[in-house]
Amino acid sequence: MNSSGLRILVVDDELGMREGCRKILTSEGYDVEVAEDGVAGLDLFKERGNFAVALIDLKMPRMGGIELIEHLRALDEDVVIFVITAYATIDTAVEATRRGAYGYIPKPFTPDELLLPVRNGLDRRTLSIEAKRLREERERRLLELAVERSKSSTIISCMTDGVLVINRDRQIVLQNAAATRILPDCAAAPLPAPMERLGCTGLQALMEDALTSGPGPMIASREVALDRCTYMVNASPVREPTGEVSGAVVVLRDITALKKLEVAKSMFISMVAHEVKSPLAAIEGQLMAVLSGAAKDSPNQEKDMIERSLLRARTLRTMVSDLLNLTAMETGNFVIKRSPLDLRKVVAEAVESHRERAEAKHIELILAKGEGGADGLVLADRDSMFMVFANLIDNAVKYTPEHGHVNVRIEQEGVCVRVSVRDDGIGMAPEEKDSAFDEFFRAKNQYTVYVPGTGLGLTLVKRLVDMHQGKISVQSEPGKGSTFTISLPTAE
Repeated sequence: MNSSGLRILVVDDELGMREGCRKILTSEGYDVEVAEDGVAGLDLFKERGNFAVALIDLKMPRMGGIELIEHLRALDEDVVIFVITAYATIDTAVEATRRGAYGYIPKPFTPDELLLPVRNGLDRRTLSIEAKRLREERERRLLELAVERSKSSTIISCMTDGVLVINRDRQIVLQNAAATRILPDCAAAPLPAPMERLGCTGLQALMEDALTSGPGPMIASREVALDRCTYMVNASPVREPTGEVSGAVVVLRDITALKKLEVAKSMFISMVAHEVKSPLAAIEGQLMAVLSGAAKDSPNQEKDMIERSLLRARTLRTMVSDLLNLTAMETGNFVIKRSPLDLRKVVAEAVESHRERAEAKHIELILAKGEGGADGLVLADRDSMFMVFANLIDNAVKYTPEHGHVNVRIEQEGVCVRVSVRDDGIGMAPEEKDSAFDEFFRAKNQYTVYVPGTGLGLTLVKRLVDMHQGKISVQSEPGKGSTFTISLPTAE
């Protein structure tokens, strides 16, 4: 899309954010205006008008973002509105969407994270305006519109949101490609198809609300769960010039990511409450015992208390490091420098760094070289690779009982170098294995309750392997141990 001449309004009470957005958008050819709060933004919108996009902060003096969204939508129904804020919850994001916001851009963001949604929003605006023009030119009845759906399908098939159109007879007369993916049960049905083919009572009820609405504009909204995804569904009646309802248009937007964000936030709070509070309490108790002289007559006992405190402190440091690395990856600030690397040396260093800990539990830690050898170099960041294998070996030692075995094997197979870490520890159930790489996930059973951890180690491992164009897999059975296998392409 040609950005020349397109006007964008940025409303934010932070000068740095306003000017940052102006710089990014102006460099792409957009004409950008800025305002320091909601009232100034509304006045500017009324005075200048003709804005294609509005970027609005939620929390501002004089007039908040939610109220400003309503005013702008009333002035121009085609303006594409984005919420930019660092404090939005799922409730505020859903509320902003209901009031007319197109999307949500969390702070802080990179230039690409700002420009991509803006471009998508402008594309949708163009499609929406064109669809409106075509709708006004077409016949009055939506069933007749279905005869000419080949013309309109070119427009709506490009939309990532699912779109359904039903007529007054409760028949589906139009659906785009996204809708058929969301609702596979009605994908194969010839049009027009009865509304019951949707197979979702919540969706049907929303359509019925739109068809039986009273006079005046109306948008019915509801969250609907379909398969493993959650959608924000908006239904609106289509009216004749006489005011009679001739059908309804339904738009399904995937908000699964927002829901997962809310769950992840709750899990994070729970994890911090446990993983930070418990170690700090243990450290405080041990150090107070040492300071009180409770173990002054037993140097060994005093040393043991200090060592336990140090172990807890290291656990906290690891958690903080994992959180910082994960945050850097999420915001695009995690930098890797890939160069030809002998993976054998990195794996050997990771093994030796855990040798003492394994011996303390009488675990046999073995590094083996496969029959195919491992002479090929990989194109990788050394520190990242050490973090990957140190995490895997640490988990293997941590979840393997005393007198167990941990085998690390490296070999080259064709154009890949493969490293496997196998233990004969507690293993994982199938549902635990499926969630092994999820953020903050930790299996909860009688074996893991006393094992410290954050549930971030395997998430970091998966992200780092993906950044190196590699693959990671896991095989595990309860009571029979686990095997994690990583394949990385050779430098050649």
